Amino acid sequence: MNMRKIIVTIFTLLLVSNASLAYATRDLPTKTKATRENILEDAVIDLLDTQMTQAAEKYYGAKNSKGVRFDCRRVLSIKKLDHPGSMMFEATLEGMSYFGPHNPPSHIFTVTIRNDYHTNGWEMKSFKVRKLKPREVYECRDPA
Repeated sequence: MNMRKIIVTIFTLLLVSNASLAYATRDLPTKTKATRENILEDAVIDLLDTQMTQAAEKYYGAKNSKGVRFDCRRVLSIKKLDHPGSMMFEATLEGMSYFGPHNPPSHIFTVTIRNDYHTNGWEMKSFKVRKLKPREVYECRDPA
């Protein structure tokens, strides 16, 4: 009887660990190929997520922006500032904001972020917000 419990416990642990390992290593469905350019775009979006959140806080107010999330984020442009070889850039990102997991998107944020002589790391330079029109189709770019 005691040996039977041990075998059942080991079998259960193997089954659970194998199922969770398979889930953790599965590929998520995406239409974006994992090219170098797409992976770098994903990295820039992730790196500058804080500045997107700052734009939402300025627009909605700190108290009202607690539940805001972004979807369909993409890099519209990125350019090198000053001279070749410098590490100064300006990037413009865009994303669709929404509140909560079951609510529709509400606004499109376009945020310009700089890293140059006058900034302390990446800082938001400006942002524009427009209300998403009813039934507007906004093209999303999946992460790679």
